[in-house]
Amino acid sequence: TMSTSSFSRGSRIVILCEGDTEEVAIRNFIVRQWHNDNLKAIGLHAVNLNGKLQDGIVKAPLYLDEEDVRAVFTLVDLYGMSKVVHNQNDSLDAKVMRVRDWFRERVKHPRVTDFFPHVCVHETEAWLLAEGLALAKRLGDSKIVPDPQAEEKNFQSPPQKRVDELFFSRKKDHYRKIRDGGPLFGALQFEPIYKTCKYFRAFYDDLR
Repeated sequence: TMSTSSFSRGSRIVILCEGDTEEVAIRNFIVRQWHNDNLKAIGLHAVNLNGKLQDGIVKAPLYLDEEDVRAVFTLVDLYGMSKVVHNQNDSLDAKVMRVRDWFRERVKHPRVTDFFPHVCVHETEAWLLAEGLALAKRLGDSKIVPDPQAEEKNFQSPPQKRVDELFFSRKKDHYRKIRDGGPLFGALQFEPIYKTCKYFRAFYDDLR
């Protein structure tokens, strides 16, 4: 692996985002926290895969070829990850590891130790439910409270669907990933999510 001193100024970490929500979350939420943590000397560069996970396997090695790229991450939803087959009795950890292994096995590069596949459990919207306050404010309903089990909720009612139901019952309008996601992720407080979402915590700790 390259020593830190061999990186030029302006080095960056590339995050291959499954789609719009992940990209919006990186730009509006993660980057803000990154700056709060005084890490902005290293840029975070979000790349939207538009749902084409195969493209991530092609792009990861290309970014690892670039000298100014310190690491390449993925951020994909566990819920929609249809490339792997889980067993009915699998634990969340087993499912997450299977997805991470799927990526690791497919990315061939001398710097593969700088490749960090990560998974949102079950979708990025779980972070909105875990924090709760941004949703409560946007929907004008103080009865919406933080959900410390947001990551553990099952596949039958994934986070995006639950957020959409909250929007529809309060506003008679659907949740829109860009229109609503931008301001919501922009308003999120970091600590409640970091404390209660262990897969999010693993992602952010690896980034750090």
